[in-house]
Amino acid sequence: MWISLGIAAIVSILAILFAANQEKFGWAFDLAFWVLVCYIVCSLLIWLFYGILSLKDKPKKTIIFAGAIIVVAVASILLALGDTMPQDMLMRYETSEKTAKLIAIACYATYITVIGAVVMMLWAVISKSFKK
Repeated sequence: MWISLGIAAIVSILAILFAANQEKFGWAFDLAFWVLVCYIVCSLLIWLFYGILSLKDKPKKTIIFAGAIIVVAVASILLALGDTMPQDMLMRYETSEKTAKLIAIACYATYITVIGAVVMMLWAVISKSFKK
């Protein structure tokens, strides 16, 4: 969880740098993209090996876990539908609209996951304090 929050913080800082000065911090766009790709690959591997294997005896929790992943994916895609990147930026970074959409989907998935993790941490702390 702390690794996920750290990666989200790094990507957020890179996005802020890129948005602040696109000419000077153009490298931040590419770096943020590859960090997000690595994050998604690692998350999928962790989900496959830890999530499914640890929940194989609990089918209800496995279905809820898989449903949460699907909800995050669908929400990310829906949020990214309205995003468009200016043509000059697409040409400057030699990328297509499709690639920009994929980056937006990855960003939204990261944001939703991090917000969900923070909410779950707060829920755990608050519910634990009421149980005592």
